[in-house]
Amino acid sequence: MKRTLVIVTLFALIILCQTSCEGGGSCSPPRNQEVVELVDTLTPNIQYGFDFDHYDIHEGKVEKDWTLSHLFAKYDVTQAEINEAYNIAKDSLNLNYISKGNQYFMLCRKDNDTIHNLDYAIYVKNAVEYFVFDFSDSVMVHAKRKKVVVALKEISTRIKQGGNLSNAINRAVQSKTISFPMVDRIAEIFSWSIDFFHLQADDKLKIIYEEKSVDGVPVGIGNVTSILFHHNKNDFYAFRYETNSVPNYFNEKGQGMKSLFLSAPLKYSRMSSGYNLKRRIRQYGYRIKPHKGTDYAAPYGTPIWTTADGTISRAGYGRGNGNFVKVKHNKQYSTQYLHMSKIAGGIKVGKYVKQGDIIGYVGSTGSSSGNHVCYRFWKDGKQVDSRKQKFDNPKPMDSTKLKQYMLHLDSVRPALDRIEFPIIDTVSEEKDTLPMKQL
Repeated sequence: MKRTLVIVTLFALIILCQTSCEGGGSCSPPRNQEVVELVDTLTPNIQYGFDFDHYDIHEGKVEKDWTLSHLFAKYDVTQAEINEAYNIAKDSLNLNYISKGNQYFMLCRKDNDTIHNLDYAIYVKNAVEYFVFDFSDSVMVHAKRKKVVVALKEISTRIKQGGNLSNAINRAVQSKTISFPMVDRIAEIFSWSIDFFHLQADDKLKIIYEEKSVDGVPVGIGNVTSILFHHNKNDFYAFRYETNSVPNYFNEKGQGMKSLFLSAPLKYSRMSSGYNLKRRIRQYGYRIKPHKGTDYAAPYGTPIWTTADGTISRAGYGRGNGNFVKVKHNKQYSTQYLHMSKIAGGIKVGKYVKQGDIIGYVGSTGSSSGNHVCYRFWKDGKQVDSRKQKFDNPKPMDSTKLKQYMLHLDSVRPALDRIEFPIIDTVSEEKDTLPMKQL
């Protein structure tokens, strides 16, 4: 409760007494009085559409293996009412279960009864969605959403020595609800042009994106509208733009982001070792054995995708390779994927696969010292380093659409270019992680 002093002034003119009160004379009373009133006002404690001050509030978090019966066990709700609420929630609102750790509020009537007379229950699904169980009269369940505010934000960050994209974005936004989807979106946009397993110290990027917030707290991102990624002394631009009502990303020349090959055989994680012709292998007595491939460490079972369209030419098990798949893309290029925990269902010799199709899962079969995929790349029948290959740039959009795109670019690019990159004294300042371990 807050006490507010409300001053009501009837008139501003005050007539001074013309005779002295001390001399026994009478003071003429002011013709106008200043009236002061103290008014008690209540500031409502509104949460989830209810004034919590009007109820006896019980709150907590859902425990492991709880159902609605556990949630309402301490309250004056019959099992029949619980069953009715469950059926409404399941059939009409797609709420099939409640999750461990999610918050709930029980709004009980304020009375002297020792039994908790429950009027409403609020189950919080996430930062935006919640469900209201109404037991005040007949049983009802309502799905609700908090108001989401979308605002354009900008960030600028860099890759520190031993660091990676995740570290850089985390430092810039200080919010996992923003950094996690942001990293995935950036890696997806540049998955054909930048090997995120091979970033370099002092690579830099700046981003303009839509931030979603609820009650002033960030809860996620909307569209990433523009990015400049300065990698290996080259600038990589990406701008979101719709053609034929379909959104895509294009560079500063109007070229699409897609290329013949993806830069890596799985989603962004951690690269453990590179193409090395003089690597010593523990399984071979630490003798020098050329490693004609690039290893990408990832958790067991991580999906492995083919980096380009092609036909499965080999699939099976080899003593050194473990479970593996080889894809022939055309007369010039082939790729191979080794040490899988298992080959994906339906993958067999002769099957045609498209870029990004899952062909297996990360494991450690064959001559391997940990969960990873060894990615091998053939050009004209010879194994080469995939990261050093150059492919033709995608063709730009047709001239009519390109003209409109360039006009769009004139309106959005200046805002991106105005953002300054972080200024540092030394590249090695505040290392993010230890150097990556060789397999």
